[in-house]
Amino acid sequence: MIRYRKVRGHAKIFKQIDAWKDYHKELDLEQLEHHKRYYSKFYVSPFCDISVTGSEIPTPKGKIRTKIIESFIEIFDAWDAQLKTLNKPYHIVLWLFENNLERSQVVCAIDGLLDFYKISFYRPEKQKKIPLQNFGKLADKLDDFNWIYAHEEGYFTSTDVQDEIEFVNEGDSNELLKHFKRRIKSSYRTFENEEGETTYFQKIGNIWIGSKTGK
Repeated sequence: MIRYRKVRGHAKIFKQIDAWKDYHKELDLEQLEHHKRYYSKFYVSPFCDISVTGSEIPTPKGKIRTKIIESFIEIFDAWDAQLKTLNKPYHIVLWLFENNLERSQVVCAIDGLLDFYKISFYRPEKQKKIPLQNFGKLADKLDDFNWIYAHEEGYFTSTDVQDEIEFVNEGDSNELLKHFKRRIKSSYRTFENEEGETTYFQKIGNIWIGSKTGK
């Protein structure tokens, strides 16, 4: 049974979210010009912590979830305004992780890396509409974006399977092989490279890629 850590001190968390947001609203244009890409991740305890007790850290919910999404929108809009001052093409999107909100990011790129973030996630051919009704008072703000439906994925390769089996004894290797067979069966798509190595992908959740291009 999964044990979840209880989230306490909402007032303190709100202040930390505000501090994180205010810091990241200022786009580091010098770093962007140097690296040609830049991003803002969510760094607020306890959601960015590593569990050392064996309990799972829950994904943000309720008012905290709303405040985080609202903060990402503010960061996006602030960066968009600053990027316009460069007077050259740029790419900026909001990655909204539906199932793991704490992994959401605002990312941007320019010049030679303009397309860098455009291939970050698998985008199903059959697209879906973002369920705005699930976002409460933020529905109107999110409706200002153009949204692309993508998948958050986990993966492993046929080489991973072989390597792990080589490091266990015969009895354990049989159990490990059964485990991988179950994982392979549950994989919803695969990719084989020129060397014949197969990568097995498993869907973890939904990602909504938001931009305001053309609006």
